[in-house]
This record gives sequence, C-alpha cells and structure tokens, in this order.
Amino acid sequence: MSYKIAPAGSSVVSVAPTCLIQITLSSAQTASAGDVVVFDTIASTSTPSLSLNATTGEITLDSTKHYYIQASIQVDRSSTTSDFNFAWIDSSGTTLTTADGAFDATWEYHASSVGIGETTTCTANYITRSPTSAVRLKALTLAASSSVRTDTTVFIMEVTP
Repeated sequence: MSYKIAPAGSSVVSVAPTCLIQITLSSAQTASAGDVVVFDTIASTSTPSLSLNATTGEITLDSTKHYYIQASIQVDRSSTTSDFNFAWIDSSGTTLTTADGAFDATWEYHASSVGIGETTTCTANYITRSPTSAVRLKALTLAASSSVRTDTTVFIMEVTP
C-alpha cells in the first residue's frame, strides 16, 4: 500500500510506502482517572515498524516514519453524570498537547444530554513526523470503575517518507 505525500515546503508529490494498523483490546478494561489503556492486540496490512507492548499498552513508534493516529474511545461510564478525558502521553508520562500534534478526547456531561445512556464515544488524535517517544493513551478524567470497551480502537497510518 502507498500514500501520496509532499515533503514540507515542497510541491513535489511522491508515493510513500504505507502500513495501516489497528490496535484493540481483547477484553474490556476497568479504569479510573490516571489509568492507561492497555491495548493488547494488533493487526496490520503489512509488517509495521512500530511495536505494541501488550503488558503496558505502550506503542513504540519508529523515529524514521510519519504517523497519523486516531483512537476511538468507547466508555461505559460508571455514572451517567460523569465526564471523561483521554489524552496521549509520552514514555515519561507527559501529556502530549496540540503543540506536539496531539488532540485529546473529552466528553462533558450536560443536563441536556440526559437519556443518551452510559456509553459515550470520543476520539483522541496524534500526528507526528519522526517521533522521539513511545505513546500511551491515558484517562485524565474518568469516574472510578468505568469500563473501556473492547470496541475501543486505535487506527494508525504509518508512512515511510
């Protein structure tokens, strides 16, 4: 598989080898604020250069690649009036910000949202060229004993520039 890219500052478009990767949970994970989602299953269109630590949920990215990462987070909240926020963190536990190319997933309770049920979905994104750290997905805000569902999925496009 390939993807057309133009290097920064260039109008020349080239074809770059690309691998599509899906990372999931094999079983639901009980979680609270401060917990990292421990993804443990990986599938891909070819052999990826990244690796997944199925014990810690850490995704080690290849520093020679470009990555477009999107986590679709499915949560059964233990309280229908609770908020949640998930964000990408680096290997030292620092929350990645928009300046790093990361965008968190936030769902906030509002009285007008009553009746939508306990399950909610949001996406957290991370876009990086030549990453310098592995990443994990962390619950920054989440009611105690909530459940991260098995349909929580990370989709990754790994591009070789």
